[in-house]
Amino acid sequence: MKVLIGVNQMGLEKAIPDLQQQFPDVTFVHCPARELTGSMIADADVYVGWLNGEIYASAKQLRWIQSPSSGVNYFLDIPELVAGGCLLTSASGTHAPAVADSTMAMILAFTRGIRQAVLHQREGVWRPGEIRPNLVELTGSTLGIIGCGAIGRALAQRAKGFDMRVVAVDLNPKEKPAVVDELWGLERLDDLLRTSDYAVVMVPYTAQTANMIGAREIGLMRPTAMLVVMSRGGIVDQDALVQALQEKRIAAAALDVFQPEPLPADHPLWKLDNVLIAAHIAGGTQHEGKYIVEIFKENLGRLLKNQLPLRNQVNKQLGF
Repeated sequence: MKVLIGVNQMGLEKAIPDLQQQFPDVTFVHCPARELTGSMIADADVYVGWLNGEIYASAKQLRWIQSPSSGVNYFLDIPELVAGGCLLTSASGTHAPAVADSTMAMILAFTRGIRQAVLHQREGVWRPGEIRPNLVELTGSTLGIIGCGAIGRALAQRAKGFDMRVVAVDLNPKEKPAVVDELWGLERLDDLLRTSDYAVVMVPYTAQTANMIGAREIGLMRPTAMLVVMSRGGIVDQDALVQALQEKRIAAAALDVFQPEPLPADHPLWKLDNVLIAAHIAGGTQHEGKYIVEIFKENLGRLLKNQLPLRNQVNKQLGF
């Protein structure tokens, strides 16, 4: 069996010596350059990394793909992968602490005046009177989480540390976590938007969630509310969001994900003073590579023993 580890920013290839020792009958190979992926994947049985339709077409015997990302919509854009028998697993759960931390940072950047203070620092000006009157503490406010998976639960735990009320909706609501005050089905999304001071998008991108937050939904939010988009672009209608922000119908928005990515330089979101933009960085952590390798090790052991399903195995028809 050949395992190919693709080009990545997490140093996953550093685990090869340990993997080789643990699985001596498996050959582990690292692809050092993206342009070589198509040729090197041709005889691979397992692939760890990102790919497109062209690269997937070059794979002649691929049995399993381990995504380094929690989201897998990019993989599911490949019709042949969806229709075929190749297994797909995600890194779901590995980015929960980091994305939850980033979400709280996005909110605090506005409520504690950090965003404005950074701009003042760049200008070399001392203007506390412009910032302090607008500062808000989170105590007693309501955080609405749209998608109560691993990341949503991690966010709820952090929000409780700020004495916030937490409500959530989920595609498949299960037993309510202790850190969530109310957990509803997706049919109560409108209620969440109406009641939340901070609404956070955490659902995966699927056919069901595409454009689920449009002009009507944004119109339900309070004029003092903030929308935070953390999971995937395409879930929120960006044109409707821009209009709501321009007209001050909601107070602010923070986004780590967009459609398309990178966000075009002439997009109106860049010019709004009530927006915070991050370039899809929220999942970054010094532990990222370690977490992904742990999932991969477990799944490789299961695959060799034909113990299915694998951990985080994706239902390619449902999209998660």
